[in-house]
Amino acid sequence: MQQRNYDDDDGRTIADMSDIGRTPMLLPRLPKRKKSAGEPEQAIQQPEPQLTDEERRSYIGGALGAAMLIGGIFIGVGAVVILLLTLLWR
Repeated sequence: MQQRNYDDDDGRTIADMSDIGRTPMLLPRLPKRKKSAGEPEQAIQQPEPQLTDEERRSYIGGALGAAMLIGGIFIGVGAVVILLLTLLWR
């Protein structure tokens, strides 16, 4: 493939697309990560914040409450739709 030269090209690389290839259609695979020379073997892991039992219960309760609220809205809208359809087809 012949390289093109443009008058307004200053030589900067905006996005390196040299490693992009075709992806398989039926069984997509994640690309293997290349290790550079200066990269450590394992990434530095941040310590997880320690939660008290009360904070943990609060987080779990908030998540369950939000999920139940959304589920309740879906059930309510579904019940209204069913009610309107039964009234319409009488």
